[in-house]
Amino acid sequence: TSTRTLARTHTQTHTQRGREKMYQQRACSGLLSSTAGSAPTLAGSRRRERGARLGGAVAPSANGARGGARGGGRGGVAARAASDRSVVLEGLDAIGVVKKIASSGRVFQSVNGRELFESLVEINKIKANKPEELMRTLADATYGPSKVEGDEEGNFWKLVFTVSKANLIKANSEGLNEVKGNGGSYFPVTAVQNWCMQSMRIQNGIFILGLVSMVFSGDFEIAYDRILYFDFDRLDLKLGPLAFGFDLPANETRVGKKRPFFVFLYADDEVCIARGRGGGIAVWKKVDRQYREDEGVYV
Repeated sequence: TSTRTLARTHTQTHTQRGREKMYQQRACSGLLSSTAGSAPTLAGSRRRERGARLGGAVAPSANGARGGARGGGRGGVAARAASDRSVVLEGLDAIGVVKKIASSGRVFQSVNGRELFESLVEINKIKANKPEELMRTLADATYGPSKVEGDEEGNFWKLVFTVSKANLIKANSEGLNEVKGNGGSYFPVTAVQNWCMQSMRIQNGIFILGLVSMVFSGDFEIAYDRILYFDFDRLDLKLGPLAFGFDLPANETRVGKKRPFFVFLYADDEVCIARGRGGGIAVWKKVDRQYREDEGVYV
């Protein structure tokens, strides 16, 4: 009987401690939430409202798992990234949100895809001024804060995120809530564009593990300080140690304004945002030589 009494007392004590710990965690969570939600920005208000609608749920991580309040591993990392995002992104305008997410690591990007989409929808609505010195920003490596003197290769831009025309139209006509999921998508493989002012050539390449690559190249020009026209005339392929390429046949119908193009909504030394001929939006981030050497991109 005494043994049963001791066991019952131990169980009750353990249960009480568990309840006290739960109450402490709830109190701390409430304090953190109220502190993080203090910035009075429009974008911040939308993020808080959406967080309330989702009930604090964490967006799916890159591998498809829900980033809940699990312990270690990828789920735990994703949960911590999600809990930090309101603090990191709070108070930033739409451009600031895009720059912060685009320049962050994959885990932070994966739990903030929706934030990136909503900011791009907002940017797309604004009739912004033309990007300053667009040619030099995109294609002159000797220009800007990260300039490299004597570099004649131009600048290299990694594709980060895309939003389809259909989702943009739906968000504008029916509201953001009618677009499900992230609203856009991170590009699944390494895709890097190179614009070079010295040669006035564009390269658009896809790279896999530094072993396989497919690079289209051609001429480009910038018109009206905002529109970049281009067309490809060559394709180069690499399969391990094998490398070969060939010229593409000319398309007489793709001349002048009938060529593919990007209309740039924003560009600086870190990121650029443009709307394509198909009506979708893309975000690139600038990458340096060290990144290219590490990833086997244009080396």
